[in-house]
Amino acid sequence: MNSSGETEATAILARIKTGSQVLADDHHETALSIFKKAYLLSLKLSEGQTQKPYLFNLGAAYIAVGKTKKGLKCLMKCKLKEPEGRDADMYFNIAIAYEEMKEYSKAVRFYEKTVNDYGAHQADNTADALIKLAYYSVNLEDPASGAHSFRLARQSYQQAGRWDYAAMALRECASYMIQSQRFSKAEVQQVLKECHQICKAITHSSLKGKLLNDIGLHSAELKSFSQAEGCFTEALGSCSGMSFSIGKRAVLLQNTGAIHNAMNQYKTSLKYHAEAADMYGALEERKAQGESLCNLAYAYSQMKNYKTAAFYYQEALQAFKEVGKRLSKDLTKPQS
Repeated sequence: MNSSGETEATAILARIKTGSQVLADDHHETALSIFKKAYLLSLKLSEGQTQKPYLFNLGAAYIAVGKTKKGLKCLMKCKLKEPEGRDADMYFNIAIAYEEMKEYSKAVRFYEKTVNDYGAHQADNTADALIKLAYYSVNLEDPASGAHSFRLARQSYQQAGRWDYAAMALRECASYMIQSQRFSKAEVQQVLKECHQICKAITHSSLKGKLLNDIGLHSAELKSFSQAEGCFTEALGSCSGMSFSIGKRAVLLQNTGAIHNAMNQYKTSLKYHAEAADMYGALEERKAQGESLCNLAYAYSQMKNYKTAAFYYQEALQAFKEVGKRLSKDLTKPQS
């Protein structure tokens, strides 16, 4: 290439760099305009110069502005020019295009290609692709494959030092393992234990509390009540103070009380039900308050304190009546 050609190529690459930054800043239409010009200029380069990067960026920009079919056409044309290359980023964008077009089975196929091409040396990107693959496997009514992808994503996130994402991936893994009904109780419990262990490395108290609560709920679903109780109690301990909302704490109290009921520890459950009911009352969440009052009444009934149980059942009934009246009133309003 002569010096003039080298100058032109350098100028076009500068446009690509500018366009990439503009696209990253969510100025999609501006980026598309830049990439269009870069591609048109690239057509004037010598035959030895590949047009692959220009087509790739143009395709990504088209997808970003919602012109998915045009974007997909660019990406496919780009792949045809160099069919043997490792193209994880391209596969990822092709998968997104099929996702936008609601062709989920094709999206899954290209997310699988993405994962294979990224490999272990790009853990962050591999994990993100696996999460996409997992959710679209679930959308295609294959929760077992989704669970497998979530578990692989955990490994990649852990490799990248992203402990919070690793824990969330395992939380989703356990959820879809249960949903698929193709895994044993012991297998699901093992995933929940791994998730619980990773939570110890999470410093964000609100997220940690949410994850521990979810682990507790899944454990309760498996009737592993002791494990569930430990998670709820730990969540309450780590999520106290101003950084944790009253509503979230009320949920944890409600769940902790319910699990003590399930374990026939009715006397221990009373304080959790009562505190949850008070918090829901302060938040004017009468339906949730009614549920906590019912739990409280049930605990008293099991302790054969029928007079107190009847009182709280009446309080719960009143709360549910108020919710019913509000719903009935709302239904009479014009619906938007």
